[in-house]
Amino acid sequence: MKGAALYSIHTWIGTIRADILPDPFRVRRIWLPGTYQPEACQTGVRADSLQLTNGPPLPEIRILDQMIREYLELGKPLETPWQWLCQDHLTPLQRQVLRLTAAIPYGRVRTYRDIAADMGKPAAARFVGNALAANPWPLLVACHRVIRTNGAVGGFGGGTEMKTRLIKHETGAKHPVLAHRW
Repeated sequence: MKGAALYSIHTWIGTIRADILPDPFRVRRIWLPGTYQPEACQTGVRADSLQLTNGPPLPEIRILDQMIREYLELGKPLETPWQWLCQDHLTPLQRQVLRLTAAIPYGRVRTYRDIAADMGKPAAARFVGNALAANPWPLLVACHRVIRTNGAVGGFGGGTEMKTRLIKHETGAKHPVLAHRW
């Protein structure tokens, strides 16, 4: 898409990249450290600053950057900025999974089965897992808070080690299964 840009945020977990449409501002995808695939990203410009266009810095980028940094550096809960997320490619069921996942409180975990039950589809745990595996906005939609029923961390786009680190970051627990379930 014309005018798209790739914005980088350097953090303690590594470099997070955001695939951005500047006008109107939309976040198409968040790439966690080690997951960025240039061939899957259709951006026209690569940027490492708030200056994504020839005009003044985008205030939304400044806010997004601050939200992610405060979450990772200060442990401040991150509120999902739905108004900025480009959701056109999602089905209604995928949107429902992501909204239910985003509603999991900071420092808590739920299971794939819990989310399926909340959808009114208790046998759809695998669908929930697949929808979260395709989550285009990790951290903004905190899919790392969803674990397996047996307490194992389950899959995560940034890898199970990063998922475990994020859960520990939020809970202070030594193991994700010790995180308080909602």
